[in-house]
Amino acid sequence: MTLIRQLFTTFLPALVAPCLAATAFACEQGQGDCVEVGKWEVSVGLGVGVRTNPLADSDDIPLFIVPQINYQGERFFIQNLDLGMILWQSETQQLNLLATPSYDQVFFHRWSPSNFFIEGSTLATAGKDTGGGKNPVVTEGDGGDRELVAPEFMPLRERDLRDRHMAGLAGIEYSWSSSLVDLQIQYLTDFTQIHSGEELRIALAKQWRYGKHQWLASVGANWQSREVVNYYYGVSDAEADERGAYITDAALSPLLRLDWNYELSARWDLRVLASYRFLPDEISASPLINDNKVITVFVGGVYHF
Repeated sequence: MTLIRQLFTTFLPALVAPCLAATAFACEQGQGDCVEVGKWEVSVGLGVGVRTNPLADSDDIPLFIVPQINYQGERFFIQNLDLGMILWQSETQQLNLLATPSYDQVFFHRWSPSNFFIEGSTLATAGKDTGGGKNPVVTEGDGGDRELVAPEFMPLRERDLRDRHMAGLAGIEYSWSSSLVDLQIQYLTDFTQIHSGEELRIALAKQWRYGKHQWLASVGANWQSREVVNYYYGVSDAEADERGAYITDAALSPLLRLDWNYELSARWDLRVLASYRFLPDEISASPLINDNKVITVFVGGVYHF
């Protein structure tokens, strides 16, 4: 068991309890960009959206209701499905302990909690479709070019696949803010021992305002250890068809995201969101996958309670 896993299983309950009672103010009144400590912020987006599902023989995931929940205590915070504890902070930097659910199970479970929240800490290119999951046979084409020929295979719905469960991830989060960009780095490990893997997430974000318009653009990457990738996208001997089992390695997924908000009233905003996650070969070559990207789009109104 890693040191981070020991910290969360041993000390997190003791840390969270006193923080829940914190109700103070982190800034003076009139500072519009500050965070009010001890206050819950709850909003819900109502509109039309979709998250594409790269899983073979699977439907895309509709998004009609998108809730958002935030709470900031003096040391404890909640951001949607993220639970955190501030270890140290200055005017421009912050170091946190963080617990958050895994993400990749959303493609296997329609009713996963992560399918009701548009991920915020994981920042999400119309790339060429590699036809992942076809386990292509390499042949020689004209001029010596290599041609990929994909054989037919049994549909996933006709195969007995094991469950891919949601894992609980915990670790360290570091953030740095400046007038130009914001940087966020997370190192997370599976403390629930679902797959016992690790993830490293990094993102750069830029926010700007013009009147009632607000934009947020972000670019990042998510590195996942081979334990994570094999748990969700690997194929065991018991699951394999005529192509055999699939064992892969660690993977790095680039991410892009763009948000636009327009203030309609004190309670209502108009929101448009688009994100793109590129799936590297380690994932897209899995027999379970038939695409090399995940696109999320949402358009709707947001009501603030």
